[in-house]
Amino acid sequence: MKNLQDKMSVCFSQSTMMLLKKVGDVAKHMGCKAYLIGGTVRDLFLHKENLDIDIVIEGDAILFGERVAHELHGIIVSHKRFGTCTVTTPEYVKIDFATARRETYAKPAALPEVEFSSFKDDLVRRDFTVNAMAISLNEGDFGALIDFFDGVGDIEKKHIKALHDKSFVDDPTRILRGIRLERRLGFIIEPHTANLMRRSIEKEIYKRVEKPRLRDEIILALKEKGPFRIIERMNEFRALKIVHPYLKLHKEVDGIFTAIDEACGWYNDNSPRKRSIEKWLIYLMALFGDVSYDGALYFCNKFELKRGERLRMLSYKKQGTKVLKTLNAKRKILPSKIYRLLEPLSHEATLLLMAVSRSDIGKGRIMEFFHKYNGMRASVRGDDIKALGVKAGPHFAKIMEKILYKKLDGILNTREEELEYAKKLAKRRL
Repeated sequence: MKNLQDKMSVCFSQSTMMLLKKVGDVAKHMGCKAYLIGGTVRDLFLHKENLDIDIVIEGDAILFGERVAHELHGIIVSHKRFGTCTVTTPEYVKIDFATARRETYAKPAALPEVEFSSFKDDLVRRDFTVNAMAISLNEGDFGALIDFFDGVGDIEKKHIKALHDKSFVDDPTRILRGIRLERRLGFIIEPHTANLMRRSIEKEIYKRVEKPRLRDEIILALKEKGPFRIIERMNEFRALKIVHPYLKLHKEVDGIFTAIDEACGWYNDNSPRKRSIEKWLIYLMALFGDVSYDGALYFCNKFELKRGERLRMLSYKKQGTKVLKTLNAKRKILPSKIYRLLEPLSHEATLLLMAVSRSDIGKGRIMEFFHKYNGMRASVRGDDIKALGVKAGPHFAKIMEKILYKKLDGILNTREEELEYAKKLAKRRL
């Protein structure tokens, strides 16, 4: 067996090495075996550190995690049903522990039946050979590579290879995972595995998969760096129908994805009131550019998008074209009008409008909104309106709205001016 301890010392940080050795010490004292597994091992051969630390235990992973958490003064979250737990150290390093298990599939695309088993059985249930390697963390052979399926050979050949011929029948989500991994690593799905994937897609076995599992894989694909390349590859495999039966990849989508990157980059650098943006959702909305509102609604329902995600996607579908047409118009538009158009939309929808706009005027108005108008509020408050003798009610919001619009348009510039205008509006209500 090849020992990788020297390679680990070069690639991993000193703190990661100390952490792995601590896991080995705990395994020795508890009389069980511990193995580093999965992407962390794969990326070691690609000369990069992967901080997603996954460890398989031949024994009780939860008891093991409790001991590690105690010794490291960390926090543990357990999932007894699955025999897994996550330990977070005081330095915010997360370690996932899992009891070695075997999976069997009663029928294609069904959720697997799981039973605790041997370490080798745990490797057999993995998706691809490059993800089915492990490193021993145990005393006596710390750093020893376990590679039953020649994952190292496939890394050298830059191949994504399934472990067995039923892989995409058992779990069709591996189709999306394989394409994502291929593009991320710069590898190629080897011919036999590609044929197995195509056969699974042709038989539409993915239709039997629980839709949230497919949704999660779609989101992960859109969160990757350069997601268009993944979408493009899905199209080559005719796998876009997994996302939506009428989804087509048009040549302009590549340019739109690039424009989204530019719009989000501008936003992060220039917006004074920026908040976190779910960029994957912008890509998704762009991908559905030619799909009807009903088609988008079908996707949201079928894949059980969260309420906020669904509202953002559908609001763009419903209002985006109309709003963009107004913003791109050459005639003068008051700031209050720009505000009224864009404030109800999500930042994701607005950034997509900025990306797809072919008008410098339209882009400029969106930039102005983010830079100046977004989040602007009147200086006067509800208590100020009450002090004028106006009783609380829906008209309160109307008064505040009118004051804000005058402020946006540069007509009201001070709090005193706002109060004077508020008095005029109040008299009409008294």
